[in-house]
Amino acid sequence: MPRTDENGRQLKALLDYLLDGDVEAKDIYDALGISSSTYYRRIKEQDYPDAEELRRVSDRFALSYPDLQIRFGLMSRQEVWSYIESAPFSVTTAVTEATKTEARPTKLSEMAPRPDAPPL
Repeated sequence: MPRTDENGRQLKALLDYLLDGDVEAKDIYDALGISSSTYYRRIKEQDYPDAEELRRVSDRFALSYPDLQIRFGLMSRQEVWSYIESAPFSVTTAVTEATKTEARPTKLSEMAPRPDAPPL
């Protein structure tokens, strides 16, 4: 019997719940980087999903890796907090194109033509 989350859901059922829809098995085994036959064999094993499989799934579906580990009992919330408190790290903000540019005017009267735009 594979690992389940705190509510008894296997990984696919949890992904369906978290992503608000039906996640195809193909999407999961593509995320894991394994063949379909390996996937269907693997989902029956007792240690499925392991930490590496959860990391790959979290990367593919943009989910929280520590949250998945907690849900499947691979880490406790206390272990995550202990790690965060013990690890020296700093938080920086990512500079994106959206943060570099000024906010767009909201009123038509505030708009002006782009200087680099070709004439109409």
